[in-house]
Amino acid sequence: MFNILAQFNHKAEIRESKDEILVGEIVAAMAAAGYPSIAFRAHNDRQLVQFKAIQDPILHKVNIILDRKTGTGALGSAVFGSKATLCITAEVRNQMTDPDDLVAMYKTDLANLFKMPALGGIKLNHELNSVFATTQRLIEIDHYVLKGEPGVVKMRALLEEIINALREKLREYHR
Repeated sequence: MFNILAQFNHKAEIRESKDEILVGEIVAAMAAAGYPSIAFRAHNDRQLVQFKAIQDPILHKVNIILDRKTGTGALGSAVFGSKATLCITAEVRNQMTDPDDLVAMYKTDLANLFKMPALGGIKLNHELNSVFATTQRLIEIDHYVLKGEPGVVKMRALLEEIINALREKLREYHR
């Protein structure tokens, strides 16, 4: 009887910590791609990891936020699955020296006021000497966690695809 109860508790703990396992796989994938982690912020179902883009010729930093939406309980996991929002922000840093840069910055900011990007769309934002590109994807955590090597490869491919798209959006702002 005690053994059955222990197995039940173990399954509940695994189900509740899938997002933390996925964050570990994200950190490993980013480190393998040349982006070491430099900051972690964790909340109940929301984790932020910041990466330094050391070898990237365009990007300065990449922030990844994993915000778990469903799947912490047995019933919710069975009905809805383990869904999370993966929000990735890439940053380019520039020293503003050209007035044309300032005009381009305001044009982009005005365009963003009236733009509501759909899930998967990319939004640009300026803050002082930085330009940010942000996108969000709704993912199924179970497709990446506890799948062994195929899950890790799938996560690496997803991150690479998203970061490449963000890099291309930011390329014109790199000086």
